[in-house]
Amino acid sequence: MCNPYQGEPLIQQGNRLVGIASRQEFEIRDGIPVILTAESLAGRNWRSKFIYDLTACWYDPIVSLGDRIGLNTELRVRREYIARIEIKPGARVLETAAGTASNLRFLPDEIQYYGLDISFAMLKYAQQKAEKSGRQVELVQADCGYIPFCDEVFDCVIQMGGLQFISNPFKAISEMARVARPGAAIHIVDEVRGALITLGNMPAHRKYAVPDKIIDGVKRLVPQSMVNVQSHAIPETQFYALSFQRPVVPNREATR
Repeated sequence: MCNPYQGEPLIQQGNRLVGIASRQEFEIRDGIPVILTAESLAGRNWRSKFIYDLTACWYDPIVSLGDRIGLNTELRVRREYIARIEIKPGARVLETAAGTASNLRFLPDEIQYYGLDISFAMLKYAQQKAEKSGRQVELVQADCGYIPFCDEVFDCVIQMGGLQFISNPFKAISEMARVARPGAAIHIVDEVRGALITLGNMPAHRKYAVPDKIIDGVKRLVPQSMVNVQSHAIPETQFYALSFQRPVVPNREATR
């Protein structure tokens, strides 16, 4: 792990993580590192944290009920998209905006799962869920715009339903790309109506905040250096999928 605010490694000292140069300290609470500062807890991030901390105990039951009576399509999305992501055994996978880790049961058992969320209450439910299922997970409370991991450490990065609640979507996606290894895939799934709001709040991209342009418009959120950028609506749901890859840098010796 690293200190995303200072760009330095973190070392564990008792129940705290400490920056090796700045000596900035972060608490480890119930086995979950809390890597947050006031900089991250502002605007939309603060509202999202407050709402999900308050409603964490109701989140899974409400989503489950919505799926059963047809008010939402999250279960379909998890089955039709999340479960079909190609992930090799032993891969190190990061899920940002992981919530209660509802996607965990749709991912292969043989992966190393890391879950990040800004709501500690949601992560506690994720922790309990993982323990009941016998899955080994690493959880961290942090801001998607300041991911507390070093560069190029994950074989796959995913996010579902969180982009619309993040203060700075551009920075969050850039961070997802930063921690992905060269050649690794990044998958983002979110509600179309959320994308309409997200792009509508960005002056340079507001022209894409209309239903017939939104699927192409979300590609504008991806850093220009990324490759294989694709987006599509997920049939019979209110969601879209956006995916891209971190490029592989050719070996310099091989290009001589």
